[in-house]
Amino acid sequence: MFFKNKSTGLVWEVEHPDHIKRCKNDSNYEEVKITTKAKNEPKQIEKEESKKSSKKK
Repeated sequence: MFFKNKSTGLVWEVEHPDHIKRCKNDSNYEEVKITTKAKNEPKQIEKEESKKSSKKK
């Protein structure tokens, strides 16, 4: 299961049953549905942008 921290925007994959229960009961977290493609896509975009900005310097 994936949970998003509402204050930081970070998404975490949580597998341990006790941790899942804690996240579900914590108002700072919301369960989100993420596909494998969407999960990997932002990392690739960040790397490409980093390469472009480092070449400009």
